[in-house]
Amino acid sequence: MHRLIVTSATYRQSSKRRADLTETDPYNKLLGRQSRLRLDAEIVRDNALAASGLLNTKMGGPGVFPPQPPGCMNLGQHRRNWTASKGEDRYRRAVYTYRWRATPHPALKVFDAPDAFASCTRRIRSNTPLQALTLLNDPAFFEIAQGLAERILKEGDKADKARIALGFRLCLAREPDTRELTVLESFLNKQRQLYADMDAVALTPVVQRAHGGQEVAETQRNEQAAWIMLARVLLNLDETITRE
Repeated sequence: MHRLIVTSATYRQSSKRRADLTETDPYNKLLGRQSRLRLDAEIVRDNALAASGLLNTKMGGPGVFPPQPPGCMNLGQHRRNWTASKGEDRYRRAVYTYRWRATPHPALKVFDAPDAFASCTRRIRSNTPLQALTLLNDPAFFEIAQGLAERILKEGDKADKARIALGFRLCLAREPDTRELTVLESFLNKQRQLYADMDAVALTPVVQRAHGGQEVAETQRNEQAAWIMLARVLLNLDETITRE
């Protein structure tokens, strides 16, 4: 049933307002267009993991502990230990993230996941700068960007435009237009210039994921770093975390 819904012509419509429906169906009760909304907190991370190729789709089992900024578990009444999971458990779906009632995972809270103190009949959807900062700088999302860059370089053609288009499709599920491709290519070249003269050893924590992933040769680390920065941009786009 889920497959039937999401592959239907009705569900796959654009969310842009249509002039012919402004008067006849202003509240979209007849489903003449899609309803635009930001993805739920758990799906924001799952979507990024799927795009990067890191998502572990294993079903069932105990809760897992994805990376999070240090000190976040000290914000409740009791200090709690949070040791990040290793291996495939590190990339499991967000529904398996271990949660304390009073101290939920910060990345979920930032994207409006409800707390466990009361029933939630409808989630709110906020739009704050902290959400963009989370997608850029949270340890888990930075690791996902590293994985996305690895996937782009491994699966994409050698040409920059082809690789950028692949990353764009993985994150936004559509092809980039000429302007978008030009902007992203310009950004990539600026990052190359930025990292060109940096010491390859110093770039090790930037280009190599904490647990797993391929070891990046020193001669390739400057180039890899530039693609990781591009991957961070793609994962942070409004369209990446929004159902259009």
